[in-house]
Amino acid sequence: MKAPAGHYRKLISNPHIRIAFTHTPIYGCIKVNSDSVIEELKQSNDEYAQYYIDGLTSGNMVTIVEQSVEHYYRNNGELFFTT
Repeated sequence: MKAPAGHYRKLISNPHIRIAFTHTPIYGCIKVNSDSVIEELKQSNDEYAQYYIDGLTSGNMVTIVEQSVEHYYRNNGELFFTT
């Protein structure tokens, strides 16, 4: 049973932690320890909590935190982008 996109945000208390699939590259993030998230999910009675627990323990999912981008690359008169 696949959970709806972003449903984990209702189940964990830290709003900065995201759960991501390992098969999709995501830039600007760092991997964090998922033990506390797994313990919090084990306390939940939600029907999708076990889906996230299984994904995190099997390595199909990871917990990440987004990092702010500090560098801007631009030239005068051009649009600028962050990398």
